[in-house]
Amino acid sequence: MQLSKKFRFLAAGVLVSQLAMPVGANAMEQRDYIAPSWVAQADYVALGDSLAHGMNELGIIGLGYADFVAQALQQDGFITSYNKGFAYSGYTTKNVLEDIQNDVEKPVTGFGYQSDKVKLRTSIKEAEIITLTAGANDLIPILKESQTTGINAAAMLKASQGAIKNIAAILEEIKKINPNAQVYVMGYYNSFPYYSEDLQKQFKMLLTVMNTTIKTTVEKAGAIFVPTYDIIAKDVPSYLPNPENIHLSEAGYLAVANEAFLPAIKESTLWDVSKAIQVNIKDSTTVKLSWQEATDNVGVTNYNVYVNGELAFTQNADTTAITLDKLSKNTAYTVNVKAVDAAGNESVQSPTVTFTTERALSFTDIENHWAKEFILKAAEEGIMKGYADGTFRPEQNVTRAQAASILVRSLGLTTKEQAPFTDISSYDVGTQSEIAAAYAYGLVKGTGEKFNPGQPVTRAQLALMINRAYEHQLKHPYAVKGKAPFSDIASYNEETKRAITMLYEQGIVRGSEGKFSPEAPTKRSHTAKIFVNFSSLLKNTEVK
Repeated sequence: MQLSKKFRFLAAGVLVSQLAMPVGANAMEQRDYIAPSWVAQADYVALGDSLAHGMNELGIIGLGYADFVAQALQQDGFITSYNKGFAYSGYTTKNVLEDIQNDVEKPVTGFGYQSDKVKLRTSIKEAEIITLTAGANDLIPILKESQTTGINAAAMLKASQGAIKNIAAILEEIKKINPNAQVYVMGYYNSFPYYSEDLQKQFKMLLTVMNTTIKTTVEKAGAIFVPTYDIIAKDVPSYLPNPENIHLSEAGYLAVANEAFLPAIKESTLWDVSKAIQVNIKDSTTVKLSWQEATDNVGVTNYNVYVNGELAFTQNADTTAITLDKLSKNTAYTVNVKAVDAAGNESVQSPTVTFTTERALSFTDIENHWAKEFILKAAEEGIMKGYADGTFRPEQNVTRAQAASILVRSLGLTTKEQAPFTDISSYDVGTQSEIAAAYAYGLVKGTGEKFNPGQPVTRAQLALMINRAYEHQLKHPYAVKGKAPFSDIASYNEETKRAITMLYEQGIVRGSEGKFSPEAPTKRSHTAKIFVNFSSLLKNTEVK
């Protein structure tokens, strides 16, 4: 039975040090070097041949590119386990494919595992990151012979076609087992840079074709091709120091990890922490920032808050919110929150937010709009916000999620409960909490387990939300005085008709040409007017 990701993460620091560092008398005194993180902890499996196995230029197994990738990712708090036990020196693409098909079990070489041995298909199924290095051993015997016999074009073509076919089959097998894993396939470097100039010219042409073909094959399978040719070529004496051995030195493997794999891997959406921070602009000089808790292998001690690149505040780890005041009006700010542990490690992928103060007074697209005053009022009161480009977009439709959020913010409602809707998980934590609050206080309802957050909120739906909010705030239902003069609401239920009537009687809406247009989507301009008028109604109405 495997450990939970949380437990495995706590153990990973000790195990990676055993893998990558000499164990001496002071091993237990090694400092904590793993940074706190906001990202989901990932599992990493390295597949392939001797390059993933870590064979160096002396023919000894040491630290390969996969080890350096794992160390860097773990130090940044990105991964919780790593295993290169399925990478084996001498493996061809056929060997890798057969291991997957046969679901072999092999000893773990890495960190973060409870068992000494694991099965390959299970490892693939649980991995978020997989690297693959295979194909060189399919070609090397022919290339070695070429030094004395010349390149056998027919044999090379056959071997390369077979390797590419097997790589495609490997990627297909991985996708069947785990369609969500991100797979990174290493491209070929020139393994024979010390051969004659004539052979070099042929090798380079061959490698160009091979890498182009493999890149096409890899990308067609939904994986990522990682080129290494230019990286190794720029410092052959350091990276391939032994003319009699095709394997990289430790410096070469480190270069492949740092310059090829890590930049590609860190572009993954796995490390996206943009939803971990929220900003609420209170007024032209004050904003409130809140963020999710970060995790760490030992524990987060505090959060450093950087404003425009300068450390502005240090908050205790128990606090995940801060109010910034005395800001300059109409000014852009970038705030970055970094988690810090007791050893002083700062998080790498840290939530960042950029905002501009007093955006409500500088919308570029409302100057001649009929709802300008309502829009400015809504922004000043914090009911609605504009966009980062300085626009308000008054004719854009408001979604059900946005309407719920606006209503909850305007009333100051919060809840610790979760909404029973299955279709809001892709929204940020703040929006999910606002929808949950709207549901908890009876302001919104869904259809079964669906809230349909992305659908435009209709005028009838918004009227219902406003009416329910009114009744919640005043603790009694609204008593209609008459009948709304709209010809297109007769087919609606009594609650909806009462809600529309309330909006009409309180002067919140007027309709057009005797119609309310209940099924029409609600534009941002109309929403601003409705909420400003509703806010005014609540302020002027005595709670009985």
